[in-house]
Amino acid sequence: MKNSAIRGFMMLILIAQLSCKDEISKMVFDETNKDITGNWKVIQLTRNGEEIGKRMDLNGFYINFKNDGTYDLSEELPFVLSEEGNYTLSDPQYPFGIILQPKGQTNTVPVKFQFPIVKGERQLSLSFSLGCSTNTYQYQFERQN
Repeated sequence: MKNSAIRGFMMLILIAQLSCKDEISKMVFDETNKDITGNWKVIQLTRNGEEIGKRMDLNGFYINFKNDGTYDLSEELPFVLSEEGNYTLSDPQYPFGIILQPKGQTNTVPVKFQFPIVKGERQLSLSFSLGCSTNTYQYQFERQN
């Protein structure tokens, strides 16, 4: 008697699960392309997790990503490149990297990329190593326009 009650209950659960429509799996989630165009000011600079931006004047350092796929820098800092050039995102919808190419050169420089929303505003985070792989720099940018 007890076994048949358990079997009946299990059958009821199975029938209930099979009768449910999986509406979520039918939904289409379309992510928009990420737009990084604009003038980005450095708000934080870390090396190996240690804040070093407070020891230097970051007010003059900007990177400007333009609609035509080019970028330029306003000042020289320990950055992966020091000259203007072209950029592309690794994937327009789900980028995990940005590829920088100095003007007039064929080599490209991949940079780790994050595009979080912080306090309701988009930020840009670029991470890379300069020569020595044990030193990792992370730049946090805030859009200025």
